[in-house]
Amino acid sequence: MLQNNTTLTTLNLEKNNIGAREIEYLAQALQNNRTLTTFNLGWNYVRDDGAQYLANALQNNTILTTLNLEGNYILADGIQYLAQMLQNNS
Repeated sequence: MLQNNTTLTTLNLEKNNIGAREIEYLAQALQNNRTLTTFNLGWNYVRDDGAQYLANALQNNTILTTLNLEGNYILADGIQYLAQMLQNNS
């Protein structure tokens, strides 16, 4: 649904107990999405592996401008994945 979406610009999934498996599916959909500008994943169970899935998916995404990961369990490795993605993303 998300990867074929042509109208949704904001997605709020805050406090939905989303973990690595769900993040992996969401990240795959984000790779091809060209309309989502704001994605709130705050206060879920995103850890370093989930951050890596997101970083890989968003590497070439120039549409998404806001990604909220507040209150998750992302440590140094996950932050590194996201930082590298931001450096390479234009």
